[in-house]
Amino acid sequence: MRPGQTVHHSHGGRTDEGWHRESNAFQFDGRTVTVEWCNDGADCDGRLTRSGISHCAADRLTAGYHDTETGESFPDWQEGESSQRDYAAEAAGY
Repeated sequence: MRPGQTVHHSHGGRTDEGWHRESNAFQFDGRTVTVEWCNDGADCDGRLTRSGISHCAADRLTAGYHDTETGESFPDWQEGESSQRDYAAEAAGY
């Protein structure tokens, strides 16, 4: 990514119990990659939406989890703000 660039990625679809969608917006300021993420879906327990922001310094993009089976390395994401909305719990008065 170039500094100032934003990249969007989203995927999802039907599942055996409902549906699921994951969306990410990655931004790079030249030093840090920031991702605003949202996982949304519904199954037999109802709809649940989780969202948040995570950050990773550019020099730590391969310093996170390392999969010894595939050899892949992942970013060392640092969690920021996050939220969750459980629609079924709200309907039940929680």
